[in-house]
Amino acid sequence: MQSEKSILQKIVEDACEILNTSYTYEDGIYYIDVTTEEDNSFEVSIYQTVDSFEVEKIDCTVTIGPIVKNLDLLYTFLKNNFELDYGSFAIIHEDGVDLLVMVDSLLLESCTAEGLASVVLYMAEVAHDTEALLIKHS
Repeated sequence: MQSEKSILQKIVEDACEILNTSYTYEDGIYYIDVTTEEDNSFEVSIYQTVDSFEVEKIDCTVTIGPIVKNLDLLYTFLKNNFELDYGSFAIIHEDGVDLLVMVDSLLLESCTAEGLASVVLYMAEVAHDTEALLIKHS
């Protein structure tokens, strides 16, 4: 497992170089601060997992914010899961609050720094647009 962690660390370091940013590492999770073209900043979490078929993968998540209990808006998020280029929306319950998060998974063996950088930047851009939508409906 140590070699896989080294592979993931190298991919994260190279992706940060492409994105002109840095990362922090804590408890097995890499945190990349991403700034979009519109100068919005989001933190994307990256960590290694193994799926039920024993395939090693990289999971990426970004927390967008508290979910608004609006059926039309929730329907929009679910509908957008089908239309997104990367990732999908999910709702997690944490500390008594329902949070909207965006998640994506990449296969570790075929992941490149360029691919990870693209996914992370895209997730930050969608997170910003979605956060604006949540604020509008709050």
